Amino acid sequence: MTNIPTLKDIKFGPMPAIEGLEVRVLDVDLDRQIADAVFRFPPNQLVAMHRHVSQTNMMILDGELQIFEEDGSIRDRRTAGKYYRGTRDDAHTEGGGPDGAIVLYSVRGHGVAEIIEILDDKGDVLGALTFNDVAAIEAAQSA
Repeated sequence: MTNIPTLKDIKFGPMPAIEGLEVRVLDVDLDRQIADAVFRFPPNQLVAMHRHVSQTNMMILDGELQIFEEDGSIRDRRTAGKYYRGTRDDAHTEGGGPDGAIVLYSVRGHGVAEIIEILDDKGDVLGALTFNDVAAIEAAQSA
C-alpha cells in the first residue's frame, strides 16, 4: 500500500529573519530562476511589508491567508484549495488567519535576482530576499 504524504508530513524549518514563519524549500533552479516552497504562517501574525519583484503564484493548502494593503486594510482572504497568480511590483503584507495558513509558493524570476523587497512603513526598501537566499535555505534544510 502506498503512503500518501499529508501536510503534517512536511518538515518545516524556521524562515531566517522572520519570527514565527516556517518554510520548507522544495526546489530552487538558479539558472532558470525558479523556486518552490511551502510556508506555514502562524495564526493572526503578519510578515513585514514587502513587494513581490518576481512573479509569485500560490496555492493555499490549509487555513486562510490574509492579504493587507499598505494602509492596513484587508485586501483579500484566500482560503484552502484556491490558486492565485500574483502580480509583480505589488506591495502588501500578509499573514495567517485565525487558524494560520499553509501556502505553496511558486516563484519565477524573469531576469531578476530578487524575489521580494522588504519595505519600511514609508515604502522604502530595507532589503531583499533573493533566489540565492532561498537556495541557501534549501541547502541548510538538506544538510
